[in-house]
Amino acid sequence: MNDGWRRLKSAGYRTRLYRFALERRQIDQLEFLPHDPWPGDPKVADALFRGQYRFAGREASAPNQPPWRLRPDDYEWLAELHGFDWLRHFAESGGETALAHARRLVRSWIDLCRDIDPTTWSPGVLGQRLTAWLGHGRFLLLGADKEFVDAFLGSLAVQWLHLQRTVGDAPFGVQQLSALLGFVYGAMALPGEDAAVTRGLRQIEQSLTNQTMLDGGYNSRAPSDLMAVLRRLIALRGAVIDSGRPVPEWLQTVIGRMVPLLQGLRHGDGGLALFNGGFEESSDSVGTTLVRAGVKGKALLNATQSGFQRMTAGGAVLLTDTGAPPAGEWGRYAHAGGGGFELSIGKRRLIVNCGSGRQRSAEWREAARATAAHSTLQIENANAWPIMASGNFGPDPSRLHCRRHEDEFGNTWLELHHDGYRQRFGLTHRRRLYLDASGEDIRGEDRLDASSPPDADMDIAGRSVVVRFHLHPDVQASAVQGGSAVLLRLGGAQGWRFRASGAEISMEESVYLGRSGRIRRSQQIVLSTTSRRDGNAIKWAFRQI
Repeated sequence: MNDGWRRLKSAGYRTRLYRFALERRQIDQLEFLPHDPWPGDPKVADALFRGQYRFAGREASAPNQPPWRLRPDDYEWLAELHGFDWLRHFAESGGETALAHARRLVRSWIDLCRDIDPTTWSPGVLGQRLTAWLGHGRFLLLGADKEFVDAFLGSLAVQWLHLQRTVGDAPFGVQQLSALLGFVYGAMALPGEDAAVTRGLRQIEQSLTNQTMLDGGYNSRAPSDLMAVLRRLIALRGAVIDSGRPVPEWLQTVIGRMVPLLQGLRHGDGGLALFNGGFEESSDSVGTTLVRAGVKGKALLNATQSGFQRMTAGGAVLLTDTGAPPAGEWGRYAHAGGGGFELSIGKRRLIVNCGSGRQRSAEWREAARATAAHSTLQIENANAWPIMASGNFGPDPSRLHCRRHEDEFGNTWLELHHDGYRQRFGLTHRRRLYLDASGEDIRGEDRLDASSPPDADMDIAGRSVVVRFHLHPDVQASAVQGGSAVLLRLGGAQGWRFRASGAEISMEESVYLGRSGRIRRSQQIVLSTTSRRDGNAIKWAFRQI
């Protein structure tokens, strides 16, 4: 849809005639109300009660007044506010005070936000709002007076009818899924819409076919995005069952694929790896998601389509990003961190990537996406995969190849290589990661192969080369033995020693963005050298002491 046609449609939605057409349908009661299965946080409800609204990592205050006019130019913030996903915090808090305030906010939205705004009534936001209102309908309607009930039901009907007309306009991806879910939940709730339920479920199936991979991966390749989509599908399955309908086979199949991969992306602390803009998420949240999925099975070790590898031994968990960035629009938020790895020992993280720039400024988002923010090799301070002006990686990013090996003794190793640097510097990066059966010996080798430069006159030698190992903020690091090694302490008496050859070891500052809304100082181990015409071999090792 071009911009001119979009503006024309938006203007049409604001006319009295269109509003009259939406309001012609009157409903006296709902046939069905789904149940939101996810717990909220009473502390968040308390902050909202005090007028402190924190969404998309940014906070705004509106004590004793509705928040609907705050941050008018901040799309992400407005989408979370008007999506009403935060109603679960009031429901979890319970009690008359929480119910009264939640109901007051809903009613003020009905009164103040009836105009069809392009942002707050966009299909994705509208779908999320319908999902939240219906999922907490029992809570909101409990003991409500007739005036609130009539306003609530009338607004639901208007919003669903508008979504029915606009669901096809939702951008491909998460917003499309949000719109379709809201459409299906609304069709389940409104009388006489069985055909719309069937049609909506079929559209969700088609959407997921285009958004997911055969091993359960989500196309953005961010582990926390995978969990978010899985939670929505688990909730949808519950609603289908509660409405007396059979669960579609495709829905159970997709859930069954996602669960092993999500398990495979967990660290020893129960949180998730920090790949492609994802956050740690809380161990409780991840655990609850997996329990309510109701799928038995082991963690996926070798996710070839999604591009992740999991190696475990003893108390060590080594997770590696073995995929190239997704092409096209999916790559707009992905990271140039292929080949980067994370390492946890027991419940403590040792090696990490810097984390997510989401919910932060444009500068932070750009920095977090860069190769330098990942525990991998970098040439000339360039990204392994160039990020274009559009924000994505182009139509055909260089592939990352990976082979996994396991021997009869329980040792595991990966062999990776990619040509992301080849066109610019004539060098291929090859990485080897090894985890021994005890989990107390982790070794690696980063090689640069200059055997087949694309241009015979290309200057290969003398390029700056660094290999970074970002440390979790809780790790204490100190150089020992005249700077030839680094001693790492994870807490208690547990210690690890890092050594390397083929490059100079140094310590530099780093940052950790693994949790939403929080930036922590940390450190990184940096191996520095320059490229040679006959290639480079940088070897390194972590050993428990």
